[in-house]
Amino acid sequence: MEITKNLIHYKNKKHSKITNFNFGSAYKDKTGRLHELKDINGLEQQFVTSRASFILNTSIEGDVITDNWLKNHPSILAAWSRIDIQEKEEADTRETLTSAQAIIEAAKMSDADVKVFATLSRFNLNASLDVLRAKAITVAQNNHAKFMEVHFDPEKELRVFIIEALKAKKLNYKNETFYYGKEAIGTNEEQVLVWLKDNKDILAILKHEIRGEEKPKKKLAKK
Repeated sequence: MEITKNLIHYKNKKHSKITNFNFGSAYKDKTGRLHELKDINGLEQQFVTSRASFILNTSIEGDVITDNWLKNHPSILAAWSRIDIQEKEEADTRETLTSAQAIIEAAKMSDADVKVFATLSRFNLNASLDVLRAKAITVAQNNHAKFMEVHFDPEKELRVFIIEALKAKKLNYKNETFYYGKEAIGTNEEQVLVWLKDNKDILAILKHEIRGEEKPKKKLAKK
């Protein structure tokens, strides 16, 4: 096992120079429970350091005892950061791979996907497709979580339609409420999505009026 995966890094948030930090040998947590620091032989000990940054090694029994005692110490919680090196490396790796995946997804988007993403991201749609694609890639680079959320949203086509319907005045938004005619259909976009799904005939009519899509055919009553 790599030694770095055993390390816990404690760092003071306010001080960086050498100074004296005495954490004592016992403290009470928020519930009033007493926590005493003992060595591997069960003898009481104090934890004192002259450094504003120190490392404990969890492959060493004594350091494990110290870390378990120290990580919930009131002084640590108030002014120190505790970084598990292995957890940080794994988190950084996931972050890098996810960011790379987002950039790949942005680069291979179809023209239609770019237009959808640009609409939902409120980009200037008068810009060229190349400009819009470049902006999408920039979002993927700088905020991959946001990019992935928008790009892989299963409702993104319907969200685009809501924007189009508002621009075409087929839906209205006033007093923090969405309206279809005089009917209130929701106070947020999620409620409007539900209403549109529940009123597929109206949705089809609106799509025809806005996009010129085929009108819904009336079903003939069975005799």
